[in-house]
Amino acid sequence: MLLHTKVTRYLEWKCVDASYVLQYSKGGMFSKAGNEIHKVPATDKEALASGLMGLWEKKRLGSFYKALSGINFSDSKTWGGFDIMKGTMGELYKKYGLEENTIDFLGHAVALELNDDYINRPAIETLPKMKLYSDSMGKYGNSPFLYPVYGLGGLPESFSRLCAIHGGTYMLNTPVDEILFSEDGRVCGIRSGENTATAPLIICDPSYIENTKRTREAGKVFRAICILDHPIPNTNNV
Repeated sequence: MLLHTKVTRYLEWKCVDASYVLQYSKGGMFSKAGNEIHKVPATDKEALASGLMGLWEKKRLGSFYKALSGINFSDSKTWGGFDIMKGTMGELYKKYGLEENTIDFLGHAVALELNDDYINRPAIETLPKMKLYSDSMGKYGNSPFLYPVYGLGGLPESFSRLCAIHGGTYMLNTPVDEILFSEDGRVCGIRSGENTATAPLIICDPSYIENTKRTREAGKVFRAICILDHPIPNTNNV
């Protein structure tokens, strides 16, 4: 969307150095990961070098990534003999013999799934997310993620500049007193004091319409910023 709108001309980007995963282990003499932080392997080469897995699991994950890189979702000949439209992700994991720990970081650190429900759904729902993550590696650096150099506040600032060029108006620090709805129940505008603005679509934070009984809680997201007095092992030399 940023490229399509050409808003990137007003932004400077930095590639996030790396993504990491903490793989908790309950112990055992064959535990490889321990309770350590590791870089998320997103390619077959990174899989072979990762400390998250044992030797044989590295090879199995490498095979999975090679198959993922060559898949064309519109060509069943590239699906490796697995029906991704009907078969579940759990069945696909089983086909490659992947272990539970590997499945955990593939689902949550690569596909960015919020829970494990995806395992029982068709693979076509999750594989494009994994492929997007993998294909994004190396586009701008060693991570699939970009971040505005001057922080996320640069995004609305850049869109406001683009909006002004095309004759739009940004109103900052303007209170929204009411969301307006038409007789058929569709949103049609907002009211701020004695002024109203109409629009066929309104994009807003749920807090603006929390008293209209038109929202539902679909889940919770927890975020944290940790300020440490020491470096984290295995994260300084990406």
